[in-house]
Amino acid sequence: MNTSAYKIKRPAFGGGPSMKGDNRLVVAKLARTAKGGLIAVDSAADTFGCTTRQAALKLAALARRGWLQRARRGLYLVLPLEVEPGKQTVAEDPWILAQEVFSPCYIGGWSAAEHWGLTEQIFRSILVVTAARVRAKTIVLLGQEFRLFRVKADRMEGIGTIWRGSQRVRISSKERTIVDCLRNPELCGGIRTAASMLSQYLNSSESNPEKLLAELRSAGSGAVWKRFGYLMEALWPDRNTFISEALAKRTAGNVKLDPAVSAKGKLLRRWRLWGNVRFTNQSDSA
Repeated sequence: MNTSAYKIKRPAFGGGPSMKGDNRLVVAKLARTAKGGLIAVDSAADTFGCTTRQAALKLAALARRGWLQRARRGLYLVLPLEVEPGKQTVAEDPWILAQEVFSPCYIGGWSAAEHWGLTEQIFRSILVVTAARVRAKTIVLLGQEFRLFRVKADRMEGIGTIWRGSQRVRISSKERTIVDCLRNPELCGGIRTAASMLSQYLNSSESNPEKLLAELRSAGSGAVWKRFGYLMEALWPDRNTFISEALAKRTAGNVKLDPAVSAKGKLLRRWRLWGNVRFTNQSDSA
């Protein structure tokens, strides 16, 4: 459901001024326990000291009266008291919204790359890697578009967190972001962007070759090693340590350099890759 179509409306309260005052107190209480302005039914039940069913009914009633805005089933945005009636609102922090809605998940791909300064591209949607069951690849909640990429639960391991206000949010590290994008180039918009991210990382004073290699080894993916090794040899041929290990870690079978590109291109037998995207200094060796 696209909740961005919701409009704030606070009609007159049938219970008179005292009822309105009571609702203000309830909403203020919810706001103190909300995460980034978001309150879930179970948290509301703890706040109210009631059952989750009773809490759900109370939250729904407050939403009908214009004090809350529904983000999805069981999750509401507590609206600031100063918000004007009819004015569209958004989540205080969409990263926190993503964590509340799509957990287990983490911010990854192009969104993590933007955060870590690995790309200068601006993306409209927030990339969320999730192990939760999702019905669509793109979802709009509270005016924010989320691009979802579903993975197995074990891909949630080894993810760190950063502070977003008073809340911790899971996000892939620089190294994990690069490896994720080599595994699935669509997470950053294609293999060219992944190559640019890798270049930005390797040219940074904060790069950590051993940490990058550790992430590559942890991924346990032959396709990742093939794409990584090929890019290193094509663009940074002097990085012999990286190239040698990538060659040793190749697996059987051929994969596309960029799976999203329909053309196969020339088979690069050395890397067992279909070279369907060309780069400067590309090697066509058999």
